[in-house]
Amino acid sequence: MKFSKLFTIFLFISALSFAQEQKHLKITKTIKDSLRKEIEIMCVNDQKYRWQIMLGEIDSAKLANLRNLDELAQRQRMVDVMKDKVGITKLQKDSLWVLQTFIDSTNFMRLSGIIRNYGFPNKYVEIWKVSTILLHNSPTLMNEGFFKMLKEEVEYGNLSGMEYAIMYDRTQNARHLPELYYVNKHYDSTTKTTIIRKPIDLIATNIARKEIGLKVLKE
Repeated sequence: MKFSKLFTIFLFISALSFAQEQKHLKITKTIKDSLRKEIEIMCVNDQKYRWQIMLGEIDSAKLANLRNLDELAQRQRMVDVMKDKVGITKLQKDSLWVLQTFIDSTNFMRLSGIIRNYGFPNKYVEIWKVSTILLHNSPTLMNEGFFKMLKEEVEYGNLSGMEYAIMYDRTQNARHLPELYYVNKHYDSTTKTTIIRKPIDLIATNIARKEIGLKVLKE
């Protein structure tokens, strides 16, 4: 496991340095198919322990039943699990999180290397799969350098400005920092509806939106 982690980090660092010399490597159909399969495996691993942790169950048959609950019942189960009222012990959940976090970090490093070398893969992989893998990581990994790379992908035409803005602002939310683009919807407990928040600095937001091809917001 230690070797695998070091090798993944090496791939990521190598990708960063190589990109300074060349925009992207040439991607053939064979490479594209190989990368698609690799990302699909990442998606499977992304969920390896998550449902067990969220629903507080490690028995596969019982877990399947819990996953078939209606949305309201499933949400209540997750709340009760989070409060340690039902399900597996806190120690078990913590142990599973250690395993899942390692998988998430490995996925992030490898996927970042793929993006750096070959461009954002949304032309052969569903965008939600890529964003899910990326967003299931610590906000510290999705740092300024990472978003600089993604912004370049917008400029290259490999990633839409909207998808970039969604990921950027979600990471800002995770860091408890102000959004920049204001494209994500949030649940308003007062009106019981979803809303898009108003920009704190409309001028800065509109400058940023124009840079990635989004329409400016009005007062």
